[in-house]
Amino acid sequence: MKLYTPIKPLYNTIKISNNQSVKDIVVLIKRAIKESKPSADLLAPQLRAGTKLQTLKNVYNFVKQIPYTKEPGNNQTARTLPRIIQGAINGVGGDCKHYTIAIASLLDSLNIPYKLRLISQNFFDAEPTHIYVITKINGNEVIMDCVMDNFNTEASYKYKYDI
Repeated sequence: MKLYTPIKPLYNTIKISNNQSVKDIVVLIKRAIKESKPSADLLAPQLRAGTKLQTLKNVYNFVKQIPYTKEPGNNQTARTLPRIIQGAINGVGGDCKHYTIAIASLLDSLNIPYKLRLISQNFFDAEPTHIYVITKINGNEVIMDCVMDNFNTEASYKYKYDI
């Protein structure tokens, strides 16, 4: 399915804070997921497939169309699903936070349970620097990380925290 948003964005992009903590980022990601519900409720049924695995692949492939653009450390933002998609249509990419918001809001609308996974790849620092969505099928984790090139592929990490 080609990127489109059924609901025009209502709000501006929210800058998290000048010296944001991981907690600040997670709070605003959760808020953006909640505020994305009306748009996700309209989009998600079009991604539903005959199996849960195919539905997850459809969600991944839809969100994967958003170009990856890393935000500078001092300008971290959270955006709702309509703003993320509208930005991508206009050539503005997103990073792991935006992919997480998009995927989580769609899974929420599809009634598919998920967790947010934060990881650190630094052996000497447990502070997370990456976030993505995980869900399960028959007890097996399915990784929903559009930063990765392929569906159900997880980056290596030294520390992880599931929310």
